Formats: sequence, structure tokens, C-alpha cells
Amino acid sequence: MAGKTTQDARLESATPVMRQFLEAKAEHADALLFFRMGDFYELFYEDAGIAARALDLTLTARNKDKENAIPMAGVPYHAAGSYIQRLLDQGFKVAICEQMADPAKTKGIVPRKVVRVVTPGIAFDDGGLDAKKNHWLVAVSVEGAGADARFGIAALDMSTGELIACEAADAATAGAELVKLDPAEVLAAAGSEVAADILRAARPRAVVREDTYSVAGGDAWLTKFLGDEPKHASALVRRAAARVIAEARECEAGKDPPIRRLAVYELGDTMMLDDATQAHLELVRTTTGESRGSLLAEIDETSTAPGARLLRRRLLAPKTDVAEIRRRLDGVELFVTQPGLRREIRDALARARDLERLVIKVVLGRVFPRDLAAMRETLALLPALARALERFPDLSGRDAFGVRDGESWIETCAESRALLDARIADEPPLRVSDGGALRQGFDTDLDEWRKVSQNGQQMIVDLEARLREETQIASLKVRYTRVFGFYIEVTRSHTSKAPSVWRRKQTVATGERYTNDELEALADKIAHAEERCAEREAELWNDTIAVLEKDALRIQRAALRLAEIDVACALAEHAHRCDYARPDVDASLSLSIEDGRHAVVEHLAADGRFVPNDVALDAEKIRLWMITGPNMAGKSTLMRQVALICILAQMGSFVPARRARIGVVDRILTRVGASDNVSRGESTFMVEMKETANVLRRATKRSLVLLDEIGRGTSTYDGLAIAWAVGEHLHDVTACRALFATHYHELTELASSRAGCENWSVSAREHAGDVIFLHKLQHGPASQSYGVACARLAGLPEPVLARARALLDELERGRHEHARTQLSLFEGAAAPPPEHPAIATLRELDVNRLTPLEALQLIATLKDHL
Repeated sequence: MAGKTTQDARLESATPVMRQFLEAKAEHADALLFFRMGDFYELFYEDAGIAARALDLTLTARNKDKENAIPMAGVPYHAAGSYIQRLLDQGFKVAICEQMADPAKTKGIVPRKVVRVVTPGIAFDDGGLDAKKNHWLVAVSVEGAGADARFGIAALDMSTGELIACEAADAATAGAELVKLDPAEVLAAAGSEVAADILRAARPRAVVREDTYSVAGGDAWLTKFLGDEPKHASALVRRAAARVIAEARECEAGKDPPIRRLAVYELGDTMMLDDATQAHLELVRTTTGESRGSLLAEIDETSTAPGARLLRRRLLAPKTDVAEIRRRLDGVELFVTQPGLRREIRDALARARDLERLVIKVVLGRVFPRDLAAMRETLALLPALARALERFPDLSGRDAFGVRDGESWIETCAESRALLDARIADEPPLRVSDGGALRQGFDTDLDEWRKVSQNGQQMIVDLEARLREETQIASLKVRYTRVFGFYIEVTRSHTSKAPSVWRRKQTVATGERYTNDELEALADKIAHAEERCAEREAELWNDTIAVLEKDALRIQRAALRLAEIDVACALAEHAHRCDYARPDVDASLSLSIEDGRHAVVEHLAADGRFVPNDVALDAEKIRLWMITGPNMAGKSTLMRQVALICILAQMGSFVPARRARIGVVDRILTRVGASDNVSRGESTFMVEMKETANVLRRATKRSLVLLDEIGRGTSTYDGLAIAWAVGEHLHDVTACRALFATHYHELTELASSRAGCENWSVSAREHAGDVIFLHKLQHGPASQSYGVACARLAGLPEPVLARARALLDELERGRHEHARTQLSLFEGAAAPPPEHPAIATLRELDVNRLTPLEALQLIATLKDHL
């Protein structure tokens, strides 16, 4: 016979309570089990040790005096939320096992059951949610292997009820989509090596784990749950959706998640922005990982949390459909041209709460009284918002938000609003169990029980006064003891006046104690008032939730419309304040920007110091710009601002320019900056080449490509050769719109052999040894690089600068012994004997800038040369 497992051994010696724990733990072996025991959630065995380390808890033991003590750690139930969230933040999964009956009313062992499981992708409460972004739980399914692998991606936000899914044709596209979603948790089928590669794109912020849920029959379950809609999705997408729903059902103890539809989207419907592009352009985070300073932080002037989430989604997935883009722009223009309406709408929205998440809390049965008060407050805004919008019957504006003729701008949800007005107290408590959540006067029975609960003592006093008057016994008292309860006490001299219907309860030395039907009824009411008040309030509360749940779909539609209006108003506000213009978006291959600006950098520069520039590219004509100029002159800023203008235009926003015409861009691909990837053993040059390879492999004629300083990570010969070949490929083969910044002045020769290539430079001037950056584009290549002048600005010591100027002069005149390896690949000449280094250095020296220490160091250097 096989040996006993640890579980079997523990069960044999377990007490009934510990048997409950072990059985629940066996069903949720991959989770830390929070086991409710009175006022605490306790964790036992291995769970206790893990939680103690993760939460800095004291590790104690159950059955301390016995040989087999059980490790134990616990947290107060009323503060469990913060502890659970800390565990989720560290990537743990938590199962919550509750007492299913009141211990005070239960004989024997209190029944317990796991009622909920929470994971990093399914937040425990509002504390684990970011109001301005979706909290996605993502599942990935894979079909095929290697380069032929295809991916299904499904994302569920349990806090909003959104379930979206798509199919990716390759690993790079799937990885880019994961980066865009920025999930809290990613699930993948166990043992998928291909999926493991793309999961790295989910970044360290996401918890990645293999799930063990069976998706057999997932297609049938989805069809049953969501109707025929999932049939339009591929089997690969349905598998991913089934996986994410299986996880959600597991977490909700088998309940159906609050999903109304599966929204399948095509990746070709939006501009593709891969991981590198999102990072280089700093769309939602800067290169240091902060949100402040990103494009999203700059343009986000939304008034509501749903609006902020929608704005983020649109920024990371700009549309490629011209008609849809123009509809969104119409919505923004409506509020740009109607400042009074915009101000009125924004003032109202500033008072709105997160209706999108509040209604899901209703559906899940996790709503609190103050949540319903917040919902009531938001629903109360809807009629006035609808009336304000109806005053401006702009047809293009109505079409922008999908408002049909004769239809209201917003569903006002009058029934739900009336229900909340009638039932929910003006200032409700935190929890229903605290009492007072429902309005006084709404329910007669509840009001009666509340009256007894709150005024029981006064009712006893009133009864006592009335009995004195009726019996004419001035000394009559109504009293209470634990043993006898309430009773009527009459002194011995007045017992003859006691009514015959009174029942003698006890004889005492001073008189008699009685009771009657009225006192017993009142005593029973007082004794059970709080309990019956709580029961009636809970009953009415549950009924209220049930009624609201039936109207959840309409409330969700109203929440979505509010978010759309909020985004349009916010973009209009930003456009008005920052002097943005409406772009002309069409299906051409042109890209024309007049006086374009960088949406973020212009606000970091001093007032009036940002220099706007024009850019004109056309895939059918001049499509490749070779941009030269010194470091810090603004080449990278120029390229990034062009990309950001395209993204803003296609997400449906006005743009920072005087005028812009944007032929739809299908993807933006960037290779900007360089860095080592030490964790993967990749050098700067390897990272650069991989990103460049991705650009060349994925760019199409409709793409926009930004390349900055290709080839810097290797020798000059190799770097120049690679940069030259990349430029030729972009012009000849891809034929897309591209900006190519370089310090290889030899690359400017491409313009003489390629009709679609032009040279442009960012202007600068040198004055008294210092460089002045003009930041203005000019036609033609840069005349010089100003590298030594930039080094001077950076603070290099004067002797080093003097030596650099001497060497530069020799290099430019071809007299240095290694000049032929530094000059053009296509020009070589025998160099005359070079001037002595000591003489050349002294000639270039600015003695007025030397410190005493630098002068001594210079003398030593010159002596070495001699």
C-alpha cells in the first residue's frame, strides 16, 4: 500500500474545525486560504508561513502545548481588505472561506464555505483598482508552433464587465497587444513554449501564470452564456475567452460573471503600436516609468473615471477607419465650438461618480449603501445633461455619439433614479448591517421596528405613566431584571387596585409583581427590535438590488455615453487651451504638418520658446527625410512630435499644429535611443539591431517609421554601412513615410541618388565657442556637427576640449594617421604628415577657461606628448 500523503496524515489527526480547513484548502491548493474564525481570518500550515513573511505577521501556533502544533497566522476580518491587496500585489492568489451561519445561533461546528477567490487580475475591492485604467485579466491561447504560431487573446475586466478579444497573427503582434492592454494578470495554457516568449511582453507589472482550467466545451458554454455572438469569433479567440471566463467563474464560486457581450475586435482596425514604440514615444509612461510627463498625462482632462479609462484605450489603439476617426473629431469639434455647452457639461461631470463600476458592483452583489448614494447622485445629473445637449441639435455631433433621430442623447434611467430617491437614505452608513441605509418613511414595518429599537426605553416610560393614570396607583413602576424581564411592580398597600386581567409574576416583601399582554408584547418587541429591524432592512436592501440589477444594462449604456461625452469634452478643453487644430484625416499616403509642436515638450519649455516646424512626407513622392544636426538640436523631438500628431489625429483628437493632413497610418515603428539589455545578455548594438530588424520586417507602405542614429553601437565602417542599407531599403523596398536622423553625414548622399529622399537639418549656430540651438528645420544637410561645442556645454575640462578641437581639425583636413578610417567610405586620400599633437593642442587652447589644476594637468600631458 502506498504511503500516506501529508494531507491524509493531517486529516486523520484533525479536529472538526481543522478538517474544514484542510478540505477547503484541498479544493484551492494554489491559493492562500483565509479561514474565518470569529473576528479573524486565520491561515494554517504552509499558508501561515507564507502570509507571515509576505505581510510581516507574527507566526504563532494552534495546539501549542501538543506535539503536533499547527503553524497559524491571522488578520482581523474588518481589516482583511488591505492585507489581501498586499498579497495580490505580490502575485498571490487568495481564497476566502466564510462562516455560513451565526456562531451564536449554531450548535456544534459552524458551517464554512469558500465564497470567493481573488487573484491579481480580479481585484478584491476598490483599493486594488486604478480609477483611470482597466484592470484586465488576460488569457492567451496558441495554435501552431514557431513562426507559424497564431494567438488568441481575451481580456476581462471584472470591475466594468468588459470582455474583449482578438486574434494575433504572430508573436510580435500578440506581444504588442499585451503591452497595450497592460494586464494585471496573464493566463496561458500549461506547457506552451511559444506563449512563454510573448508573455515576457506583459512586463514585470503583470503576474503571469499557467492555468489548469479545462476549456473543453467552452464554445458551447459561451454560446449559452452570451447567445450567438461568440460564433462570429474564431475557435482560437473562443478558446481564450473560455479560459478567462473559467477563471472568473472559479473566483466567483461558480456564479456567472457580469458580462453582457464578447466584443471581438480586429487588430487591423487600429494603428499598431508595439512595445518599443509605446516606450520610445512615452505614450502612457515616461522612460523612467512615471505617468507624469507622458502624452496621456498631458492630454487627460477628463472629469470622470470611465472617461479617463476610455481616453487611455483610445490613445493606445488609434483608429484606421477614416469615417470613424472623422465621427470622433466631429464630437470634439461640437464642444470646441460651443464653449458654454462644454463648460456646463464639464461642471456636471465633475460631480459624477464611477457609474460604470458601481453598476457592476450591483450585479455582483457587492455594492454598499454609499455606493448606491453615489449612483443616485450620478443618475440625478442625467436629465439636466440630456436637456443641455438637446439645445444644440448639431447633426454631425449627434452622429458622432450614435444618437439617432428622436432619441435622447442619454438614457436618464428614471426608474432606477426614482427607486434610489425613494429608498436610500440621504447619508447612508458604510454597511447595511450598520443600520439606517434605507430612508425613513419608505417602509411602515421597518419604521415601526426602528422606532422600537431606538425608543424602547421611552415606550416603557410612556406605558408606566399610562398605567399609573388608569389604575390610580401613583407608586406603580415598570422595571426589568435579567431573570424576570419587564414587570409591573405594585406596593402591598395598592395591590387591591391591580386589574384582574393582570397576571401575578412574583411576590416580594414590598408588594407584588405583575405582567399583562401589553407589557409582554412591548417587551418582546424591544427584545427583538434590533434583530427584526436588521432582518427587514436586509430584506428590503436585497429587493432594491434585485430591481436595480434588472436595469443594469440601461445604466451601463448611460455610463458609456457619459464616458464618450467626457472624452470629447476633455479633448475639446485641451484643444481650446493649447491652441490645437482639427486635422484633416484621409486615406491618402501623405503627411503634411504646418507649425507642428510636441504636445508634451512645448509645455516644458519656457513660454514662447518652443519652435514649431513643418513636415511634408508622401509615400508616392518625397517619403524619406534624412535629418542631420547636432545633439540637443531637436531631431528626436521633431520625429516624436510627428508620431504623436498622427496618434492624436487617429484617436480622434485635435493636434498641436496650425494645420495637419494625415493620410491614415497603419502602424508607427520606432528605433530611438540605445540601451543594453543585461538580463538577456544583449549589448546596445544587439538591442539596436533587433529593433531595427523589427521595423524593417513589419513596416508597410502605409506605415510611419522613425529611426534615430542607426549603427552607433559598432565600428564606423559597419555602422555607416548598415545605416546606408537601412535607408535604401526604406526608400526602395518599403517605400513608406520615414524620418531618419543620423550623424553620418555621408548618408546625405542618398538624396542625390534617390528621388524620394530629401536632406533636412536642424539649425544651430556657434558663437564665441558656444553653440546656440535654433531648433528650426532647414532644407539641406547640416554644415557641421558642433559636437565639441556641445561637449563644452556639458562641462568637459578645457584641456580635453582643446585636444578634441585639435584632433577635429586634423581629421577634417585629413592629416591624422587614422583619418582614412574616419572619413567617407567613398573618398580616401594619402594624408600629409600631421602636426605635432602638443602644438595642435596649444593652438586650440582657451587659456581664459583653464583652472589652476587643469593647467598643471595640461603641462603634464604636453610633456608626455613631447
